[in-house]
Amino acid sequence: MSESSSVVAQGSLVDTVVEALGNDPVFVGLVLAMLLFVFFMYLFVRRTVTGLQQGYQEGRQR
Repeated sequence: MSESSSVVAQGSLVDTVVEALGNDPVFVGLVLAMLLFVFFMYLFVRRTVTGLQQGYQEGRQR
């Protein structure tokens, strides 16, 4: 198998995924909602952990 045929295979895979996503707006909405939820949870946990860390540091200084 040559390199050019593997590039063509990857290109057709990308085209297939793009076509599948473009044809189903409900699926796209669900994927976007899940991505937003994961991003929100990351920010929430990050803020909680940094606040906890600051609280521990302030408690040690007293």
